[in-house]
Amino acid sequence: MSVLLILSLLAVGPAAPDDQGAEAEIRELMKAIDLAHQQADAAAFDRIWAPDYVITDFHGAVKERAEALAEWKAGAHGYLSYKSDDIKVRLHGDTAIVTARVTRTSRTDPTNVGRFRHTRVFVKLHGAWRLAATHVTRIADQ
Repeated sequence: MSVLLILSLLAVGPAAPDDQGAEAEIRELMKAIDLAHQQADAAAFDRIWAPDYVITDFHGAVKERAEALAEWKAGAHGYLSYKSDDIKVRLHGDTAIVTARVTRTSRTDPTNVGRFRHTRVFVKLHGAWRLAATHVTRIADQ
């Protein structure tokens, strides 16, 4: 390993104040996403999702923003419970990668129950954090 690489790895220190503010914003968005799921709030998703949002759901289906939003507006999704925990935020400039565990119970899909891992990518657009991508995987030990 080169000396420059080692020095660059050692240079990573505590989060800058800007990073701490960004992390707090992202964590608030995660709470808003949980609430939007619980309330089937398509308008909240419309505000939170980036224009080019894409989701890979736990079935492996890939849906672009328009299709996913249309499903929410049509009432295709509903949850009795939806809670994120074990949230980790990694900031890279105007991009944040978030991993979380989500425990949920769907009213509309009996297979959409249990614990799942989510990876979410947020980007800062025009001064606001927006969700650009979500990938969902069922936790296998169920």
